[in-house]
This record gives sequence, C-alpha cells and structure tokens, in this order.
Amino acid sequence: MMVDLYNKRNERKIRVKYPTGGTSNVLRLVEGVKLRSFTGPNGRGITVKESDGKIRSLSLSKCVTA
Repeated sequence: MMVDLYNKRNERKIRVKYPTGGTSNVLRLVEGVKLRSFTGPNGRGITVKESDGKIRSLSLSKCVTA
C-alpha cells in the first residue's frame, strides 16, 4: 500500500495514519491531497496538503493504512 502512495498520481486524495510528532506510538489521521513524491536521505516520502491547508512531508516507512 505504501508503495502505492509513492506511485499514486498527484492531486489525488489520500487517507493514512501517521505518528504524532513523527516518532510517537500514537497515530493521527492525515487526510488531504498528495502534491508530490520524493526520495530523500531517509527514504521515500510524499508531500500532502491537509484539509486545513497545512502542507506536510510524510515518510512512507512510517505511514499506516487507515
């Protein structure tokens, strides 16, 4: 599924759970529109524009299907 997010077309809606603060064991729901995919020094990720207008970069290794 997480590879699907990387290959998913831009401007598509996504819905995943992601750790609060990026490292916690508590997950929060992230809903929004995928802006782009990227490969960085820590692996693959996606950039998401959330429903409230915030732009977040999420690591695919930490994403959990919602």
